[in-house]
Amino acid sequence: MSDYVKRLPSAALPEGGVASWSVADAERWRKARVPAAFAPVPGSWVLLGLVAVSYVLTSEFSASRWSSGGSAPGGTDWLGYLPTVLLAALPLWYRYLPVPTVPAAVVVAVDAAVSLASSDADDRLVTSGYLLALTVSAWAFAGACLRLRARRKQRALALAAAGRRRLELPDRVPETDGYRGFRQFYLGLALCLIAGAILTDGLVEGLTASDRAPAYDAVGQQGAALLFLVAGTTVYGRGHVAYRAARRLHEEPQPTLLVGVRIAPDGYHWLYPDARTTSGRPLIAYLPKGRGTDRAARLLGTSSTYRASDGHYDIDPRSEPFEAVLYGAPWEGAEVVLEYVVIERSTYQGSERTYAGVMVAPLLPRRRHGLGLWQPADGAARDAARRERICKEEQEKRERDERREARLRRQERAYRVRGTARRRGSGARGQRYGRPDSWGGGDGCGSSHSCGGHGCGSGHGCGGHGCGGH
Repeated sequence: MSDYVKRLPSAALPEGGVASWSVADAERWRKARVPAAFAPVPGSWVLLGLVAVSYVLTSEFSASRWSSGGSAPGGTDWLGYLPTVLLAALPLWYRYLPVPTVPAAVVVAVDAAVSLASSDADDRLVTSGYLLALTVSAWAFAGACLRLRARRKQRALALAAAGRRRLELPDRVPETDGYRGFRQFYLGLALCLIAGAILTDGLVEGLTASDRAPAYDAVGQQGAALLFLVAGTTVYGRGHVAYRAARRLHEEPQPTLLVGVRIAPDGYHWLYPDARTTSGRPLIAYLPKGRGTDRAARLLGTSSTYRASDGHYDIDPRSEPFEAVLYGAPWEGAEVVLEYVVIERSTYQGSERTYAGVMVAPLLPRRRHGLGLWQPADGAARDAARRERICKEEQEKRERDERREARLRRQERAYRVRGTARRRGSGARGQRYGRPDSWGGGDGCGSSHSCGGHGCGSGHGCGGHGCGGH
């Protein structure tokens, strides 16, 4: 059984100490986020709705445009395919890849403007569709730029709070740059290759079509490849971003801050300015994974090393935050290391060991946390309650052991009784069926009572079978 420790002992802190993150600095960092409307999750849903409506409004005109791009009727427009793919990819790219969203939004805006200028002014639905595409591109461009600006500002604020000192990562930190993002990278590459094969098939069919036959229509291949391209480029980009974040963390010394960590009801861990100020609010979340966590990276001492009066007591991390050292500048998408302290207890042996644990995880752009205000627990009272709970558990274990031993003794006695009864029953059966070991007894056929008085007078009973023969 392991519990998080409220305050870090001096042995768990880096040599020379670590800077604290004040609530005022943390609030400035928090206010540097983008507005809620441009946040990754809400913004991507807004873009998805707008893109869907834009496709519906321009579908008829798009079909006519695609059918007029070839040299003969029924051909396929390959020049306008790229903006079509980028428009479909904007919602997912905005959610996960704000950097490529900026040039993609520019390409979509230019294509929508050109199409709007060349479209029939009397067709209001088509005009509305391209105006909506311009709105989508402008929204995505503005939101992506605001998010990138917020990242830079948050990083600068975190570096200013940490000071100029940079430290190497703690010992036994999992090297996430050896595996982070690799699966997404190769999966996205495979999806893009499938899309490339589909498009190549459509292009070859169009180029090799006979001049006399109608132009080959590759719209079906383009539609199928669009789905693979949108998914593949998104997954590929996520893998590349995750790998680069891990490399940045491990390839150079990092700034450090003393922060608080609290676990939300859904399992996400939230960073706080510290673990002592109750007015601090949750800042940013991460979700730890087993491969990036080592809860016993370094042994700090046993139960006699630290005292509860010094703040070294376990807490419920869902009720209040615990202290941790943060390595790396926190901002959306960054990967950081957290070093904290846990107490490992053996419930029935009464031994305690204190370890420094490490955890590596990327920071996530979540907004909802479900965490309310908190009050610090009384360390002495919690320690007394814990000891009382351990004593109660030990008493319950002794009672269970006693009940089990009593049950075993009863079973053993019952087994012995059944064995004795079985042996007695075997003797009675021997007497009934005339076993040799009972013939000489007073109840056998050789006795005067049995033969002379009752059974021996009959020729059948003694002469033919029983006593008459002896």
